[in-house]
Amino acid sequence: MQRISQHNILLGGESFAHCSQQVHKFFDLTSLVIYDCIEIREQQSASGLDTDFRSIIYSAEQKNRETVQRLIAEISQSGITEVSDLINIKQGYLSKTFHILSHFLDGFIGVDSYFYNLLDDSHWLSPETSQLIEKKPEHYWLLHVDGYSTTPEEAGLLHT
Repeated sequence: MQRISQHNILLGGESFAHCSQQVHKFFDLTSLVIYDCIEIREQQSASGLDTDFRSIIYSAEQKNRETVQRLIAEISQSGITEVSDLINIKQGYLSKTFHILSHFLDGFIGVDSYFYNLLDDSHWLSPETSQLIEKKPEHYWLLHVDGYSTTPEEAGLLHT
């Protein structure tokens, strides 16, 4: 198996174990991102009670912002500089780049989503959720998830 993605997923729950079950259920049910295996890393996860909880969220959000900025730069470099130029995007790499960017804006998780707020289906921490975390920090968790996919060489061994 090869790790193809990392996510920090914000959710609410009674415990790390309860939140881990929610994450497994989410990935089992979503058709947006499909992994052969996910691993939730407790050592890299955080509770709302941890003093650095907010800074971890902000750092994870920043990784999303950097991805969005990189996608916008790629689109701009192609000559798309105004919304009205979007009609000129040809199917292919550039349209896929725009598609990935739109997922960051509309809240659909993707392999490029480093921070994902499962509570709000968003790539950002909303002010409302931030206030809820402040009121009841023990109820919120940020779980680090590694997503794995079978490499072509292993596929025959694992799926025969």
